[in-house]
Amino acid sequence: MTEYQSGSLSKSFDDLQYIPKREFHSLEYSLPPSKSHMIRILALSAINHGVCKISFTGSLGKDIESMINSLQSIGVKISQQIHNDETTLTIYGIGKDGFSAENLTVDCGNSGTALRIVMGLISSMKDKITIIGDDSLSRRDNESMINSLLEANVSVDKIGENNLPLEIEGPWFNGNEVNRVISLDCSKSSQPLTSWMIASSLFPCNVDLKISGPMVSNRHYQLTKQLCNKYGAAIVKSNDGYKLNKWDVSLPDEIIIPGDSSMASFAILLTKLHSCKIELFNWPTNNDSLGNEILYDSSNDLGISWEKNVISNIDEGEFSNYDLTNCNDLITPLAVIISLGGGGEITGISHTVYKESNRIKRTLELLDNFGLKSIYDGQKIIIEGGQKLVEPSLPIHCHDDHRLFMTAAILMTKFGGDLIGKGLHCVADVDFLTRLGID
Repeated sequence: MTEYQSGSLSKSFDDLQYIPKREFHSLEYSLPPSKSHMIRILALSAINHGVCKISFTGSLGKDIESMINSLQSIGVKISQQIHNDETTLTIYGIGKDGFSAENLTVDCGNSGTALRIVMGLISSMKDKITIIGDDSLSRRDNESMINSLLEANVSVDKIGENNLPLEIEGPWFNGNEVNRVISLDCSKSSQPLTSWMIASSLFPCNVDLKISGPMVSNRHYQLTKQLCNKYGAAIVKSNDGYKLNKWDVSLPDEIIIPGDSSMASFAILLTKLHSCKIELFNWPTNNDSLGNEILYDSSNDLGISWEKNVISNIDEGEFSNYDLTNCNDLITPLAVIISLGGGGEITGISHTVYKESNRIKRTLELLDNFGLKSIYDGQKIIIEGGQKLVEPSLPIHCHDDHRLFMTAAILMTKFGGDLIGKGLHCVADVDFLTRLGID
């Protein structure tokens, strides 16, 4: 067993990636470990009293590595052991001893989830910690999380014109044990709520959290609540938010991480584009699919046969509505899939403008780059079915967004060509290009 050491974290994704023309007849497609589950479990393991082993199949994406690096920077010991296709991380939780400033700068890479959770963890510390990230993360909005921290007597200072770096200095509520009421805007993202739920184990007092704005990404904050309550919390919903009472994290000796269901959208896009048969591995249960089970439930509308773990293209499919309120990461690959299939409307996507890129704008742009027509009316994207790809005349810019890159890479296998954003797939799925036979 060795101390976990990650590869280097890129600050930008400006280099060209050439995608050769390829044909696919059959393919094995193994989903990477779910970063939504992994990042949350890593955070809980860090404040657990004792040792927890996290086991998974596949390779870790850079977002998960960013979370590991961040925890190591504040004194959490993490080691790894690899046996065949399975990897085990061993996390030595700090319990109530508190984090230590092993490094006064914490790098969250490209991961918005890691950033918001780490902001909550660091707010328990008396040290002034600087949080940095790559170019994309440094542009993303943190206003909701920052405002809630300031209300909790945590010092937060923005350095420079971008949203990162940030300097954060706690502790929460100045260590005061008097119960508090805090407001939190969740209209752009549920990640601040996730951060507050996890960090509540470190609070000196109970908190009545008042939620404002329409909730988005419901399955993700529900996952956080489920995990916290499973491992020691008693988070309950109130009329206008959540009651966060003090609690101790108590994890089992081992936790197994499911596959990332959102990544199955790229397997479906492959079979739709190349009419190939795909054997899909590591698909999770519905409970762990975080809304992405819409892919399986809508397979007939998509013109896809999904029998056990075998996916194949059977027909054009049917025009249908796809509500992505709880699974907005599907917007880009799904838009292409239905343009090649039976068409449809994509709704519940307003909050995707706050992702790595403005995903509505960039999805429409990507469709247009490949000659696919769509209409956005301010609330939904309407896409006609049965469309044909057109070869792009210029390299495709992926705007620091790994899901744009992965979608564009699959489309480019029909023609061969360049993408701007080399390495972006590594954010979530290190083996993506290798799986496609691309170096």
